[in-house]
Amino acid sequence: MLLSVLACTRDLQLIQDPPRHVAVTTTGSWASMIFVARTDSGVIAIDLGWMGAEAALDDALEQLGATRSDVKHVFLTHAHRDHVAAWRLVRQARFHMGAPEVPYFADTAAYVGVIPQLGESMSDSDRPKPGELDIAAFDADTPIVLGQDTLRAFPAFGHTAGSAVYLFRGILFAGDAVNWRVGGGFTGARSEMSDDPIRSRASLAALWSRLDPATVQVICTAHAKCARNDSRLRREIQR
Repeated sequence: MLLSVLACTRDLQLIQDPPRHVAVTTTGSWASMIFVARTDSGVIAIDLGWMGAEAALDDALEQLGATRSDVKHVFLTHAHRDHVAAWRLVRQARFHMGAPEVPYFADTAAYVGVIPQLGESMSDSDRPKPGELDIAAFDADTPIVLGQDTLRAFPAFGHTAGSAVYLFRGILFAGDAVNWRVGGGFTGARSEMSDDPIRSRASLAALWSRLDPATVQVICTAHAKCARNDSRLRREIQR
């Protein structure tokens, strides 16, 4: 476990630039990442972690010299419970996600993946009620202008019905459409966690025809595993 934590810390150094932007992890069986950044349009967050999300989010914001109320936009790669836990802490923000993901975030639809189904059957996760949050849903490649920054949102359906990938400041946040395992390295979405892993891999393959790989410096999973982008890494995540 200690080696795993140290590895996550090392990988996260690739995307640390306080007080401009910071990545932290929450606790649990595996680390879930929260990324926060200052922009001209306020603080943004990409994913909201799981157990220990309150302390992790506050730590990240403190490194920016910000507070929860400064968060104006939240971008979710997908709405599995281990990536949305801090939603109540920043409920004033606008939440961005793939359009098919909205009913899953609001708990009006059930995931197909074996592990997510099992988790919800054992205990219901805390979810917003329909209409409780300001949600901006997208179903096509969408640029979101944030002052001098532009975040680009790409549907990458498959891991979940509305999974999304975000490109921001040269970092591609791939959610759980990309996975890393000890001994196996980077691969595509895990079958036991996914609604449709085959579709997820097809979505990633199609993504490279819709963006210039040269604009991507680092690729990160939602579980804090990051690596510098190159052709070998792109081949690995198609496995």
